[in-house]
Amino acid sequence: MERKITIVLMVSFLLLSCGKEENEIISFSQDIAPFLENTCTACHYGGRQEPNLHEEVSYNQLTEGGYVTPGKANQSAIVIQLENGHPENIDIPSNQIKILKEWINQGADNN
Repeated sequence: MERKITIVLMVSFLLLSCGKEENEIISFSQDIAPFLENTCTACHYGGRQEPNLHEEVSYNQLTEGGYVTPGKANQSAIVIQLENGHPENIDIPSNQIKILKEWINQGADNN
């Protein structure tokens, strides 16, 4: 019985620690937009607070609104804001910020 619990815990840990490999191409539609939709649209949707981060418009809002500087994550307004703490004290997981930064550094493509 203990062995089964140990195996389940080990598999759970491995699954939780899995993420994007460094230098793996980050997809806006698969990696970034769903995160923004699930985490941010309670406030950033429908004109409540800019930028609108609804999945259908979030790419244009981020890139055309000056929130993202392609190739320069550390100079991007969205990264600066998230790394300095969300104004509403919403805890954004550091692994999501890392993926967002990697996507920006890869050129912030609409892929």
